[in-house]
Order: sequence, then C-alpha cells, then structure tokens
Amino acid sequence: MPELPEVETVVRTLRPRLLGATVAAVWTSGKGLRLARPIDRAVLARLSVAARIAAVRRKGKYILVDLDRGQAGILIHLGMSGRLRLQAAREARAPHTHVVWSLAGGDELRFVDPRRFGWVAASQNVDALPEVAGLGPDALLEMDAFRLRDLLAASDAPLKSFLLDQKRIAGLGNIYVCEALFRARLHPRTPARRAAGRAAALLHAIRAALKVALANRGTSMRDFVDAEGRRGKNAAALLVYGRAGEPCHVCGTPVRRSLDSGRSTFYCPHCQRS
Repeated sequence: MPELPEVETVVRTLRPRLLGATVAAVWTSGKGLRLARPIDRAVLARLSVAARIAAVRRKGKYILVDLDRGQAGILIHLGMSGRLRLQAAREARAPHTHVVWSLAGGDELRFVDPRRFGWVAASQNVDALPEVAGLGPDALLEMDAFRLRDLLAASDAPLKSFLLDQKRIAGLGNIYVCEALFRARLHPRTPARRAAGRAAALLHAIRAALKVALANRGTSMRDFVDAEGRRGKNAAALLVYGRAGEPCHVCGTPVRRSLDSGRSTFYCPHCQRS
C-alpha cells in the first residue's frame, strides 16, 4: 500500500499540472471500491463539474483536491493498487479505470485501481470527512517530540502497532515503520511506553526514513507509480525492509523477518534489542 512518501510524490507530481484547471465532466465505472461501496457520483459531479482546482495536498495517506467552492474538495485514497494518472484524453484508458475527471483543455485525471481497495469521495467540507478528521498528526509535517512522548507513555501497544495506528500518527505503513525503528535502534515489539524517553530520537528516525524515500520518489514494490507513470527508486535504499537473510548494514547480522498480525516485520536482532 502506498505510504506517505508515495502519496506525497503523487501530490507533488500533480500539483503544478492541476492547479487552476477546471473540471469539465466526471465519469465513473459504476463499480464499488473499498468494501464494495459505490462512489456517490451525483455528489462528485455536483461539486466537481465547472469547479476550479484550488489546491492539491496530502494528509497522512490521503490525497485532497480542494475546489474553489468554499471548503469543498475531493478525497482520494490509493488503497493497495490505486494509481492516479494525469493523461491526455486521446490516450486509451487503462483497464480498471474507475473515476475520470475531464479537464478543460483536454487532459483527464484518472483513478485506476485493479484490486479496488482505494476510495474516492467528495464533500462540501473535505477536512470534515471522517477519514480525514480521525487522523492523528501527520508524521512528516505535524507531529512533535513532546506529543509523541505523551502518546508513547500512555500506550502498552508494541511499537510497530503503535506507529501503524493512523489515529495516533498519520502516514506511516509497514515499510517506513520497519525502516524508522531500525534507524532508532528500537525493537518492533517493544511496548510503546518503554520508548517514551526516546521519542525525539524516534521522531528523527521516522522523518529521516521518510525524507530519503521522498528524495527517491517513493518505493515501488509492485504497483506504485507517480502521476506521470514513473516508478519510485527507494527500494535500493531500504535498510531492512525486504532484506530478510541479508547482512545488516551496521553490524552484519542477518536481517530477520517475522509475522505480526499477518504483516511482515523486518529488523536486525542485534541492533534492535531494546
């Protein structure tokens, strides 16, 4: 699933090309997306058509497209396999295209999602949608060490589970939690409260992992591409994720893989003892 760096890469790719554009029409496939829920095409069309795009931004793993109609906007989540592409209308639409915004001037913003775990919604107040309103502070832009310390101190959850909880800190997923915990030299199963005294170091590690990934335009394992169809280059920079059995870059100990709640966890058993 695309995480903060991948979503931010899509936003940065789209922003200069979408700002100021006017939506001429909206098309949907009629198929349900996340949990087979149908998109409310009537609301999407009513708010989008003839509106000008005022901003393209990110909150956690969500893409938010603000329209020039008060607080109205569009929420997009890429899910497991979603792609958001800006293409000329004359180009053939890819299979599994589920939403298309036709823009004045001839381009189309297309949401493609083969596995249909993504989501698209429009609202008169996009920031009030429960998906957005329920998010914790953004890991890159909003979280601070003092708040992270207090949150850690109040939780007995394993660190990895704690960091994956979007209500506590928004934007992190499996890849960058593994990378951040390695950088911070913290074991994924350490109770969160035991790491409260290392909150500043943990936050630094989180942001270091995210910034490296952003510089590399995200991590492409299978599906991820940016809005221009380019794959991310961060896979080669990962320190532990996906490297089970390979030597740790710091101590040479083989990186270990375990399963936690059905998700792979990668860590160094020597560097991450606490």
